Amino acid sequence: MTDVSLAELLASIEPLAHGADEGSFRVRAIPGYERHYVGRNAAGQPSLLLGSAAGVFHAPVRLAMLEARFGNRHRIHPVDGEQREELLSVITCTSHDAQAQAYFLHVCSTILRILGPIPSLHDIVQVVQRLIELFRRLARPASRSLNGLLGELFLIAVSRNVEASVAAWRSSDIDRFDFSVGNVRLDVKASAERLRAHHLSAEQCQPPTGTIGLLASLFIEGSGGGQSLRELVAAIEAALAGRDDLILKVQETIAESLGESLPTAMGARFDDRLALASLRFYDLATVPAIRGGVPHEVSQVHFRSDLSRTEPLSGTALQLISETASQFLPR
Repeated sequence: MTDVSLAELLASIEPLAHGADEGSFRVRAIPGYERHYVGRNAAGQPSLLLGSAAGVFHAPVRLAMLEARFGNRHRIHPVDGEQREELLSVITCTSHDAQAQAYFLHVCSTILRILGPIPSLHDIVQVVQRLIELFRRLARPASRSLNGLLGELFLIAVSRNVEASVAAWRSSDIDRFDFSVGNVRLDVKASAERLRAHHLSAEQCQPPTGTIGLLASLFIEGSGGGQSLRELVAAIEAALAGRDDLILKVQETIAESLGESLPTAMGARFDDRLALASLRFYDLATVPAIRGGVPHEVSQVHFRSDLSRTEPLSGTALQLISETASQFLPR
């Protein structure tokens, strides 16, 4: 794995001369991955170029912000070498937005580590498909609030076991609970009003037989001097060093949650000290809720539950309920 960021490498690459062939790229080899390059196409757009042996033909993909071509011959103009043709798979960010380009390069760093220095064309196609799906999500509206996502990510970042917490994290926005592992079902509720009054569902307050339902409540409040979403994600990714599969899961889940608002949302800041000081855990079996008297034919019952008179669980009590749940406690 190279210590040089793709963004830094790209910044050192001058665009091709005006009138260069459309299929040409100005590139630098990526240290530690000499068969792979980062560069700019004839239009100056950032590209990741991945070398592999020849393989079965795969159709190109074109999205609003991304293009991918697999296993074609391309003319490259290395900054420190002679121009030549090579068999390469090329992924290009076609957005002109600087933040979108920066995020593209950030995710490509993860893709690069997963693929390694000598991938097959099949491996490239499989992994790049995940990048393609991630960018499809960036073309959709946000599916949940920024505050809600910040609450989940903050819980992961401060937890005793970041790796286990990410592994337990939801894979889609339709999951009933934010975290699910063993017999534990945990939902995170973030309030911007310093009130522990949260929207819950009847199903959440009656978790499946044999499981324990928990609620993590915390205050997420905007703060110009606080931690940014970008910094929060970077801290999680640093804790996941060596687990690029989980890093990619974090990036995919964030993209699904924030959609088209992701590039600008990365700079949003919140009061991380308030978030930590306000973090409390509750047994969902004890929070005010609608549990009985709902006909079997009625579903998706939602309500606002005020926890101001509900006793939170201490760390010791949480461990007694479930040793598995203790992984979510702050360090």
